[in-house]
Amino acid sequence: MKIFFSQVQEFPENTSQIAAESYFREQDSSGLIEKQLNAGKSAILLFSNGSPNAAYLVENGRGTPSSMSEFASLRDEVARIRAVKLPDIAGRLTLLALESQIANEFKIADPKSWMLQVEQWKQEQWSGLAEVVSDKLQGFALFWQGELQKSDRIFSTADGFVSDIPGLENGGDFLWEVTTYSPTPATQGYQCAVLRLGAMNWSRKILDRYQQLVGQKLLQTMDRELNRQIQPWRWHIALNDSNMLDAHFFPYLMDAAHAYRALFMAMGAQMNFVIGGNLTLRLLSETFEQIHPDERAILKSQRLIPAAFSE
Repeated sequence: MKIFFSQVQEFPENTSQIAAESYFREQDSSGLIEKQLNAGKSAILLFSNGSPNAAYLVENGRGTPSSMSEFASLRDEVARIRAVKLPDIAGRLTLLALESQIANEFKIADPKSWMLQVEQWKQEQWSGLAEVVSDKLQGFALFWQGELQKSDRIFSTADGFVSDIPGLENGGDFLWEVTTYSPTPATQGYQCAVLRLGAMNWSRKILDRYQQLVGQKLLQTMDRELNRQIQPWRWHIALNDSNMLDAHFFPYLMDAAHAYRALFMAMGAQMNFVIGGNLTLRLLSETFEQIHPDERAILKSQRLIPAAFSE
């Protein structure tokens, strides 16, 4: 039976589904409720920032979409209910795994083999999700066009969640079981991931160019103002120098697009004020053409385009 993030602390064993749901809502927390069923099956209900958003039946590691009412109706065949609070990054990568197809399964025996595998994915410009499981850790790492995305990697250990794989430096905790997933383009998890990467990459290029024009001090002034404006929304998004750091779990494309639209509108307004509308439009247009075509396409599909954010 597949168990997500088995190393981290769970809710007490006698916690009911209702009690776990209440906790997630009250804490505005992401998490999962896992009903372990007979015959090695399980049912998963995912929460994003306090709201239930997706239910799945899991068999042989593969997720099949279900409904929340069907999840709630599972009672007699439930052997155990397990609830875990998750960081948003863990939640969004779990959703991506459940919506994807298993592509390959293999074992990694040492750090060198892992680094060789990562290099192979880089050469192949592979895009997909890698799951790593051992006795002491379990987690996911997202690869996009062959590059490991630092914003989308997370692993559970006995000490909690970490973003770096433990043991790579000293060769500890091997053997690893690795499962790779091929995302399904039509799913919310995949579309949110590509939109997120596109928004982060575009904003990085925008802010780099803006800094070249106005200097570090004015860039930091804009960062502070943008962080102030988006704070009431309680998105886990922050600007730091030339980077937009997005650690929020948006389960639906329209919610993610709404957040990025607000951010780019505020960014465009700040630049219009400092460097003028014509130069802002030129900066946005030139940097937009520099991002990956798939990122550009999904940004266009949500009307996140240069002309929308300049006067």
